[in-house]
Amino acid sequence: MALATRPEAPPMPPAPERRLRRPWIDAMVVQAVAVVAAVAFTGLVGSAIILSYGESPLFVYSTIWQFSTSRASDVARVLEQATPLIFSALAVSVAFKAGMFNIGVEGQYIVGMMTATMAAVWLDLPAVVHLPVVVLAAMAGSMIWAFVPAILKVKTGAHEVVTTIMMNGISVSLVAWALLNPLRTADTGFVDLRSDRFPESAVMPPLAPALGLEDQIPSSAHLTWLFPLALLACAAVWFLLFRTRLGYEARAVGASPGSAEAGGISIGATQLKVFLISGALAGFVGLNYLLGDAGFFGVNYETTLGFTGIAVAFLGRNHPVGILLSALLFGVLFRGEDGVAVATDLPREITVILEGLLILSVVVAYEIARRVQLRRQAEFIRQVEGETRAAA
Repeated sequence: MALATRPEAPPMPPAPERRLRRPWIDAMVVQAVAVVAAVAFTGLVGSAIILSYGESPLFVYSTIWQFSTSRASDVARVLEQATPLIFSALAVSVAFKAGMFNIGVEGQYIVGMMTATMAAVWLDLPAVVHLPVVVLAAMAGSMIWAFVPAILKVKTGAHEVVTTIMMNGISVSLVAWALLNPLRTADTGFVDLRSDRFPESAVMPPLAPALGLEDQIPSSAHLTWLFPLALLACAAVWFLLFRTRLGYEARAVGASPGSAEAGGISIGATQLKVFLISGALAGFVGLNYLLGDAGFFGVNYETTLGFTGIAVAFLGRNHPVGILLSALLFGVLFRGEDGVAVATDLPREITVILEGLLILSVVVAYEIARRVQLRRQAEFIRQVEGETRAAA
């Protein structure tokens, strides 16, 4: 007699699996949301401050935007302000990728302006040769000034923050001595110390004629060929960091020096090379003012560009694309400062307040984004490991 068997239950349908985005896509999304949140928070807090002065936040923000974008000359002035900041931030970011904080960009570009002036005033060369030699002289001077803290760090372990701050102070005194002695103009009638005026062969040509906008962009907007060079520098730095062996070694040293050394990477050699590249980029910072605006080197040269570049690099996450966008944002704020002073009763420092709020907001937003990203990456790894065990 056959025994009755209990029918088997039908198999349960597989639970729908939740597929996560790839880590690099997830990182882009999380960081983009962080930036938007930081900008929105800055706008809200800035609006509260503007309201306390009895002004309309919408009117202030629209004034900043219109003064920066309404005419070709306004856009040119924004790009003029952004050009040195791009070079300065790139110099900071390259060193930072290798685990170093080059706070000496300020002193390095000042020395670069001095050596560029020597090449411009003392050399009599054809125009096709003179201008490149002046630019190379600026790069050489900045690299020499960056070599001192770099070699001290590699050979003695001296921290680059301390040595570069000291070099910044020395650079100011060195430039003052140069303007008082070898570079001082022989012409009389000038109140301040200055060099001779540069010959036309050593002056950076404006960009407006090449764009056919010489009627719309006045000569007072010093947009020169250094801006396209800044864009090329962004592309070159990206290629260096993410497509070359030196860039890989620099990122490895910056992420984990012990692991990099265990993998056969020479930490000292890598940091020395990267610091010299940072110094070369710093040499471009003062050239737009020197060769495109003033046409001579005087004691009232433009300062603080190196320190502002640190903020630009940080806001751009030390990435060339982020640095470009951050520099343009700073250029808009600098240009909008004039509009705020003309159209409102707010102090000019309101844009400085907005810059500080934005940087602080980005600090918090990026830290939150980093933690969210790490948590999602761990979840992605667990899911992949679960799928691998199930397949086995």
